[in-house]
Amino acid sequence: MMRRPPRVPLPVSGPGLLRVTERYACFEGEGSTLGVATFLVRLSGCDLRCHWCDSKQSSFREDEARQVGADALEHEALAAGTPWVSFTGGEPTWRGSQELRALGALCRALRARGLKVKVETNGRRLPRELSGCVDLWSVSPKWDGRRPGAAARTPAMDYDETVLARLVRGHAASGRLQVKFVVTFDSGRPRPGDLERAAGLLHALPKAVRGAPVYFIPEAYASGPYLERCKALEAAVAGLLRGPLRGFNAAVQPQWHRVLHGDQRGR
Repeated sequence: MMRRPPRVPLPVSGPGLLRVTERYACFEGEGSTLGVATFLVRLSGCDLRCHWCDSKQSSFREDEARQVGADALEHEALAAGTPWVSFTGGEPTWRGSQELRALGALCRALRARGLKVKVETNGRRLPRELSGCVDLWSVSPKWDGRRPGAAARTPAMDYDETVLARLVRGHAASGRLQVKFVVTFDSGRPRPGDLERAAGLLHALPKAVRGAPVYFIPEAYASGPYLERCKALEAAVAGLLRGPLRGFNAAVQPQWHRVLHGDQRGR
């Protein structure tokens, strides 16, 4: 029997504060805003422990987390001069109610000042505190591709697909949704179960998802040259577009910041 992983404690912050691992201005490395100047805020704490995670400093550990006031983050984002602010993690939606209220208020304040807000999420929840204050939901469903079978996932990664459906219905038609799949590799090849799971999940969602951009991105830490993994994934997704993903707006992307800067932090 599969053993359920230990429960991860929910991050707790004070009033008007967010738990932040790092924040910096950069050029976005993936998705529909690739190459766009962005102020990135990496929130600390995640409900998953994905073995391919490229930000374990915020997802696996809390030692770098600092409580930062939402007002201070607003000031820093405005001073950065970037058109976009991206909240990533960790998992931005996995907050206590007090921190979610602070995050929602910050998103609204940033948009009132003319900035656009993106939230990177695994799509397991849609907090009401963030309703109507996000310009782009970047949804990246997760599962453990090392396990056999197209629907392989650890118990902690089980999805309520009704939440994903709500994200699609509420944001795809307005251009406020993108979907990203991180594909894991084995011996230099994309794991077939990852691609099958992605295709199956897309078909299970409302038809509106066909209008949203869907990105397939090779995992960061598999063995072998990164660009070779990009080529292998390109060939695999091309096959899907001739078959189960015909009609979807699918694309293959590298993590451009990884191509340019490798594992360097703050880029």
